[in-house]
Amino acid sequence: MQNTVTLPQSVVKRLEKLSSTSRHTPQSIITQTIEDRLDYEEWKLEQIDAGLADIKAGRVISHEEMVQRMSRKFEKSNAIKKAA
Repeated sequence: MQNTVTLPQSVVKRLEKLSSTSRHTPQSIITQTIEDRLDYEEWKLEQIDAGLADIKAGRVISHEEMVQRMSRKFEKSNAIKKAA
């Protein structure tokens, strides 16, 4: 399946420059870039769904609890650094 995409001239120039200084064709650069972005977007949506499932299942803590936990970690870390 072949498709056509119109790119801004500034993007075309960057693509040509990158292609001329690498071992990759413009086509391969574009394909890899799109695949990478699709992978990221799919991963992001999976993470959002997982977070929403955690909320629905009640696997959450309050902001105040999180601040307390982080404070304890920082205090412990600082104590270790001072002891060293």
